[in-house]
Amino acid sequence: MLEIVPGSYLTVTPYGAWRAVSRSDPGMDRGILLGVLQEAMSPLLSMEALRAWTPGATRDEAFEVLLKLQEEACLEAWPNPRMAPIGTLESTLPGLLAALSDTGQAVLADHMGFCLAIAGYPSDTGEALAAVGADILSVAERQAQALSRLGEHLLDGWGNVDAAGISGLSFWPVHIGRTRLALTVSGRPRFNQRAFAELVWALYVRYGKV
Repeated sequence: MLEIVPGSYLTVTPYGAWRAVSRSDPGMDRGILLGVLQEAMSPLLSMEALRAWTPGATRDEAFEVLLKLQEEACLEAWPNPRMAPIGTLESTLPGLLAALSDTGQAVLADHMGFCLAIAGYPSDTGEALAAVGADILSVAERQAQALSRLGEHLLDGWGNVDAAGISGLSFWPVHIGRTRLALTVSGRPRFNQRAFAELVWALYVRYGKV
């Protein structure tokens, strides 16, 4: 029988953060990831916490999903608690955004195109990209049923590509609570960096329960 290791504090890895926000589909795996992300301090893994993150699941079902998340490198366990990024989003987000692009340029906007944070761009360029990114992802949402016919060929992001198919600018949905944000990245995205997990954690602490 699976048992919880006492004294384990959970954080979400960059891949786990991507799994949590790239889609808005419900599921027990996403429920566990979001339960961890919503806490400003990494939560202590306990049976009570696991039940709260997987309502309606049996003990064995909840443990099976938790174990799968660990095996897929979505969660990390620490002997001591860790804190979400400290400071206001206005001061925290630009540095985290810059680490997500190999050019140091990225923009985060809400679903209406309002710019939340800019890294590496002049403010007027960042605001223009925020509007473009929000519009592109809004079109994708409106055409979700038609696009679903692409099956496994439907990817998560949208790109501005050249004739060789190389993207210089890409647009990514980031689902935080009931809100869909638009992340615009110049050059090659670096979502496998710790900065991505920190960005998602900071956003979820702020907006995840809204």
